[in-house]
Amino acid sequence: MQRTILALLLICSLSLSAVAKGRKDVPLAPLPTQMTTAKKVFILKGVGATAHTVEGGYDLAFDAFYSQMKTWGRYELTDRAENADLVMEVTYGVTDHGSRVFATTNSYTNQTTIFSGQAFSGQLTLVVYEAQTRAELWSTSVKPGVARSKSNQEKEMIIAGQKLATNLARRMPVETK
Repeated sequence: MQRTILALLLICSLSLSAVAKGRKDVPLAPLPTQMTTAKKVFILKGVGATAHTVEGGYDLAFDAFYSQMKTWGRYELTDRAENADLVMEVTYGVTDHGSRVFATTNSYTNQTTIFSGQAFSGQLTLVVYEAQTRAELWSTSVKPGVARSKSNQEKEMIIAGQKLATNLARRMPVETK
């Protein structure tokens, strides 16, 4: 009888510890040592799609990322990969999800109107490589927000570029001097 109760208590305690935790309860995984000890970084603008984004949007996202990294000051930014400890590559890709078609009917006139539009999603990605070996160390991605007007699309691309740098900075251990 006591064994049954102990077994039941053990199962209950294990099931309680297996319950999903909130985001703030999950500790961040450590970054690779190469990233935490690196001093110099070369930032590379990789291949990027220009379709389905505001004209110059990918450039804006890259420039926002570069500016955020420069402002952060954690790494010295170099103009050549040969002089760097790390290479950070920013790319922009678009996935085409086909087209969507839907119809509405006006109940007063019985007229049906058909609408269609192309469905796609863009994604800005940062990949960090070791400069000498080009071994991939870490990556993060951000989906720019959706906006209709050109100025708001530009803002969303800038915000996405800044978020890439923020995602990295958030995981970096605090330097002790």
